Amino acid sequence: MTRMTPSAIDSWHTHHVDTDSGLQSLREREWVLSNGSGTYAMGTAAGVHQRRYHAYLVAAGHPPVGRIAVLNNVLEQLVLHHSDATQVLQFASLAFRDDRGQTVYAPEGQSMLVSFDKGVDAVWTYRWGKVTFTRRLALAWKGQSAALTYTVQGLDAKAARKAKLRLAPMLTLRDFHSVLKRVDAGWWNQSVAGKKGRITVERNTTHATFSCQSPGGKVDYARSDEWWHNIFYAFDQERGQECLEDHFVPGWFEVTLPTGDPSQEHSVTLTAALGEEPAVVDDAGRWTADRIAHLKPIAQHIIGQLDKSLPKADLTRQARTLAIAADDFVVDRSLKGQKLSTILAGYPWFSDWGRDTFIALPGLLLTTGRFDEALEVLRVFAGSIRNGLVPNRFDDYSEDAAHYNTVDASLWYVHAAVEYVKASGDSKSWDSFLCEACRSIVDAYIRGTDEEIRMAGDGLITAGNPGTQLTWMDAACNGVVFTPRHGKAVEINALWFSALSSLAEMLKSSDKQAAGHYNKLLARIKRSFAKVFWDPGDYLVDHVYTDDQNREHRDTSIRPNQIFVCSLPNSPLPLTKQKLVLAAVEKNLLTPFGLRTLPPDDPHYHPRYTGPAFGRDEAYHQGTVWPWLIGPYAEAVLRVGKFSEPAREKAGQAIASLVEMILGGGRFPALGQLYEIHEAAEPHRPVGCMAQAWSVAEVLRVTALIHS
Repeated sequence: MTRMTPSAIDSWHTHHVDTDSGLQSLREREWVLSNGSGTYAMGTAAGVHQRRYHAYLVAAGHPPVGRIAVLNNVLEQLVLHHSDATQVLQFASLAFRDDRGQTVYAPEGQSMLVSFDKGVDAVWTYRWGKVTFTRRLALAWKGQSAALTYTVQGLDAKAARKAKLRLAPMLTLRDFHSVLKRVDAGWWNQSVAGKKGRITVERNTTHATFSCQSPGGKVDYARSDEWWHNIFYAFDQERGQECLEDHFVPGWFEVTLPTGDPSQEHSVTLTAALGEEPAVVDDAGRWTADRIAHLKPIAQHIIGQLDKSLPKADLTRQARTLAIAADDFVVDRSLKGQKLSTILAGYPWFSDWGRDTFIALPGLLLTTGRFDEALEVLRVFAGSIRNGLVPNRFDDYSEDAAHYNTVDASLWYVHAAVEYVKASGDSKSWDSFLCEACRSIVDAYIRGTDEEIRMAGDGLITAGNPGTQLTWMDAACNGVVFTPRHGKAVEINALWFSALSSLAEMLKSSDKQAAGHYNKLLARIKRSFAKVFWDPGDYLVDHVYTDDQNREHRDTSIRPNQIFVCSLPNSPLPLTKQKLVLAAVEKNLLTPFGLRTLPPDDPHYHPRYTGPAFGRDEAYHQGTVWPWLIGPYAEAVLRVGKFSEPAREKAGQAIASLVEMILGGGRFPALGQLYEIHEAAEPHRPVGCMAQAWSVAEVLRVTALIHS
C-alpha cells in the first residue's frame, strides 16, 4: 500500500510505503538517492540489498565517475539488558541462499519493519513492542559522504535497565560494477583515531573514513576484522551475473543509551566518506536542507507545467516528485579546470552519454527553468566535439576521456541547442559558441567524417557498416550486432532534416548565404525522403543500405524510429503521410509504458527481457518497450492534431501510466523514478536500469507541452 501523510508532504517525503503489501513487495521496490556529484545510494524499501549496486554510499572518486562502493550495509543491534536476561534486536536484513537454493535472511530485521519513506532522504521505521527504531539515510550535497542517523524511542525502565546500540559497517571498497570475494580482496588495514569514534579503513589504494557520534553519549569501538560470506543478490542472479559477495566488517561502534522516560528520543549518527574524515553529526540535517533549498525553485517552476485543476496537495506532491526525479540526473563535471554540469543517463550503472544527455536536456532542464545548467551541459559537450561528432559517452573512470561511436548524438545536440535558445532567449550564447558548434556538426556531416558518416548525393545521411552500431539501437554482444542499422536510418534523416531547418531559420538574418545553402539541401532531402523510406503499407521503413554488390536492401520492420518524422518541429513529410505513420505506430507499437521496438507478429520479436547479457542484449531492441519513446509519440499526437483539445487529451492519456508510476502507484517497483525499459509482453514488467534520465525527461517535457 502506498499513501501520503501530511507529515510526509511537509518533510518532502514524496513516497510512503507500509508493510500492508507484504515484505516480498517491499523487497522488489527500489529507491535511489543522489547528491549532484555522481555519488548515490540505492536499495529496497525492505532494507534488503538485491544488487551489487545497492549500498548506502557509492561515492564518485572522479566526479561524476570513478564510482566506488564505500558503505555496503550496516549491522545494527539494539542490546537490551533486563534484570534477568539480555535481548538483542537486529534491524539489518541480508539475503543468503541455503543448501536447497532457497533465499533465507539473517539477520531478519525486516520482520519488524513498519514503513519506508523516501524523498530527499530515506527513512525506515521498525517497531518491537513499545520500542521504535528508525534509520535515516542522507547524502552530503555534492560531497562524497553519507550519514545514517538512528533514533530509538520507548526505552522505559520496565523494558530494560540498560540499552546499547551497536553498529558495524559492512564494506567492500570496490569498483561499483564488480563484486568482492575475500580471496581477491587484497590488502586491508584500519586505524582508530580520537576517542575511538572514528576509523579509517584502507583496501589497496582506496581508503574510507567512518565515524560514530551521539549527543551526550559515549562511543566505544571494538575491532573485529570479520568477513560475511556469500551475501546473495537476487536481481543480479536474474540478470545472469555473479550474485554472491563477501563483505568486510572492520569492527563495532557501541553507544550506551539511557533508559527511563519512554518518550525520550535518543539519536546516534554513523557517517561514512570516501577519503577524508566524514562530516560532523549536525551536518546530516543541513545536507537535507541544502537539497530542499536547491529543489524548491525547480518544483515551483514545475507546478506551472501541471494541470491546475488538481488539488493543491496533489500539485505540490507531484511537483516535488518530478523535481527530485529530474534533479537526480543533473551532476557536476569538470572541464579544463572549470566546474560545469552534465546529465547522467541513468542509475545505477550509466555515466553521461551524449545521445541520452541531449534527448533528456529539454525535459530535465528547459521545462524546469534551469537555463544556466542547460548552457553548462551544452558547453561541456561543445568542448569535446571532434570532427563534428559529439561524444557517445564519457569514460566511467576518467574525467575527460570520451568515446565517439555515434551518429545521432551530434544531431540531438543541434536540436537541444536550438531548443535552449528558443526557451531562454539567450542569443548571446548562440553567437559566442553554440552556432559555431552546431555548424561544425552539420558541415562535417556534409563533408563526411569518422565512422563513415556522410551526406549521400540525395542529401540523406548514411553512416557505418555491418560491424558498427551508431544509432540508439546499439546492442551488441560477443561480436554479434543484433540490430544492424548501417546505411540510411529513418530517424537519423528526420533529425538531419530538422537540424538543417533549424539552422537555416537561425541564420536567415545573420548569414543569408549559409541559410540559403541549407535551404537548398532541405529541398533535395524532401524530394528524397519519401522515395527512400516510404513503404506501400503506409509506414516508413527503418533503414536502407547498399551491399558490396551495390544492391539496395530495405529493412521493412515496423519500428518506432519513424515516429520522429511526426514529432520533430520540422518534417520532410506532408501531414497526410504523417497521419499514416502515427496510425501505424499506434496500431503496432503503442503500450501504456512507451513504444515497443517491434510488433508482436515480427519473427524477431522477444516478449521477455531476462537472463544473461547475450539474451538481454538480443531482446533489447527486438520488442522491448522504451518509456522515453512515449515523448515523441505524444508530441506527434499533438503536432498531427494541431494541439487541439482532443489531441492534448490523447497525449495526456499516453503518459498517464508513467505519471502514475513515478508518483508511486502500488503495483510499480520504482519509488519516484522511471525505468529504462519494460518487457514487450504484458504486464510490461519494468526492467533494466531502475532510474533513466530520458524516461523522466520525456514525461516532464510532454506534460509541459500538453498544458502549454
